[in-house]
Amino acid sequence: MKIILFIYIFLLFFFSDFASSEDNIQSVKEKKIRVNHCLDLGVVFKESGEYDKAIDILEQETVISKDERLMKYLGKLSYLNGQPEKAYGFLNSIQNKDWICFLYLGLIQEELGDKNAAVKCYLKSIKLYKNSIAFFRLGKIYRYQENYDQAVDAFFNVLDLDPSIRLANYYLGECLSKIKNTEKAYKYLVKAKSFYSANKFLNKKVKILKNELGEDYFKKLTDKKEVQRKEVRIPSYKEEVGVPLVRVGLAKDLESFTFSCGSDFVINDSKSNFKGYKNKLYKVLFRNGKIYFTGYKNKKKYKTFISSVKINSINAGGEKHGFYVLDMVHGAGDFWHKQVDRAYRGDLEIVALKNKGMLINILSVEDYLYGVLSAEIPANSKEDALKAQAVAARTHVYTNMGRHKKDGFDFCTDVHCQVYQGISSETEATNKAVKDTKSEIIGYVGKPIEIFYHANCGGCLSSDVFGKFNYFANKIDSNEGTVPDTPYNEELWFQNVPDHFCSNISKGKSRWQRVYDEEDFIIAFGYKLIDLKSILPLEKGECFRFRKIEVNTVQGKISLNSGLKIRNYFDKLRSSSFKYEIKLSKKGYANMLFFWGSGFGHGTGLCQEGAMGMAEQGFTYKEIVEHYFPNTKIIKVVFKE
Repeated sequence: MKIILFIYIFLLFFFSDFASSEDNIQSVKEKKIRVNHCLDLGVVFKESGEYDKAIDILEQETVISKDERLMKYLGKLSYLNGQPEKAYGFLNSIQNKDWICFLYLGLIQEELGDKNAAVKCYLKSIKLYKNSIAFFRLGKIYRYQENYDQAVDAFFNVLDLDPSIRLANYYLGECLSKIKNTEKAYKYLVKAKSFYSANKFLNKKVKILKNELGEDYFKKLTDKKEVQRKEVRIPSYKEEVGVPLVRVGLAKDLESFTFSCGSDFVINDSKSNFKGYKNKLYKVLFRNGKIYFTGYKNKKKYKTFISSVKINSINAGGEKHGFYVLDMVHGAGDFWHKQVDRAYRGDLEIVALKNKGMLINILSVEDYLYGVLSAEIPANSKEDALKAQAVAARTHVYTNMGRHKKDGFDFCTDVHCQVYQGISSETEATNKAVKDTKSEIIGYVGKPIEIFYHANCGGCLSSDVFGKFNYFANKIDSNEGTVPDTPYNEELWFQNVPDHFCSNISKGKSRWQRVYDEEDFIIAFGYKLIDLKSILPLEKGECFRFRKIEVNTVQGKISLNSGLKIRNYFDKLRSSSFKYEIKLSKKGYANMLFFWGSGFGHGTGLCQEGAMGMAEQGFTYKEIVEHYFPNTKIIKVVFKE
């Protein structure tokens, strides 16, 4: 940081002396260079928390230049520094206001107490560019004004634009309860509770709504679900043979679970067995290291096993049926969290662990991939994007087999490995992509590569997140362009959506924003925003991804030493590539926190939405693989048919 400051201060004085020697006559180009250096220096001071110094440098330059970029940045800095009147003067002087200007004018008007004027500014900002900060603040204003219908619309817009903003579920549920839409209010507040379980007010509100809905409401829901479950028929399929098997951990720490099978099945251990019947629900209980098979409703005990058992469906006419398991949890703690019934190909293994149990799905690699691909990429993507994802997913299997060996299986069902949702999510298009690329993997010098993929790289691919490999590239996710190389251009990069492969598919994931006021912060973080003293960047990697951050609070220092820890700490951010801004009150205390982010995920390897964008432009799946994994070739895994 000191070296950067020295360079920019030197350049600033160099151009100052140059201007004096030429009697203050500068060309347009020279003026632009000087303004650029001032803006760069302003960004550097802002990021070190020295708002006053940044403002002084830019204000001095306004005496010489009336560049609107200076006025715009001075408006932003003054607002962050707790000087709303001064900030308003700078921003209001700009003739051609963009969405950022209107956004900050809205924030300023809010601080000055004119909420109606703030609403007008936010609406103008949204009209120019849909952004989650403007929608979120609109929702907060409408809620404050008790315009709950409008608040509901605003928070729905937040979630539609960026469902990772978990706080929107809380405010949406609260506002829905105010307009007596108790059923929907309960749904969103329960989801918020899964994120912020320590919040006592939230827990109390959920309990109140549950009582308001009454036992009959939940009984009707249960009865409806039971009818639907009885009508479920699991389709038959031809099992892939001659292909290696994988063990997928469907669930751990179970006290019980319920399942059925599309055909008759046999449960056995080394000593005994039990035959079950098709389309009938059975309940499994775990007690004292034993496995109890009982009736679903009547609780009749059918059979008891010790330690572990395998459940194999009985093939009929060369066809095999899968298993249907109730209430499977997916994405716990994340915004995509669900509890749903799932159907799976293959067979099952049940393991007893003291008073808890574990459920494992055993099936062939290719059958497993059918349940992965449809969960990892939209089925309506172009064929070559689906094929690229299929090859990447298969490569992951062969490179990471046994990843959860200590747990007793190969892979989990979530993003730690690959998302796997079984037959329930399969589609004709994704299954075809798996079949069309059968046995194909990505190789480097003849061996499967260490594969990584993510939802959206934000336009910049990183090669240093998981260590250095010759087949990961640090480059822009497009045919042309470069990564910003100055502080000010870097800041602009986070606030605008460049034209990249992935941004053409999803602007909402390519760029995202977050805002937290004092109320938001205590819900999301569990302590007061006023207690936040500073956020210090200690180390950055490629594509501006944070590797280490130190959070300094009244209670002490918190060190975050990985991109994932940083994301999780800051209320599950989409990625570790972001800019943050702490806004100060007039008394100098933190009273708002902003994030300006890029991408969704770690940014290494295959960018899924980038692959979709490339396929839309006519690239083949082999060209897509070559773009994201340079120096590799698609090779075939050899196994017996």
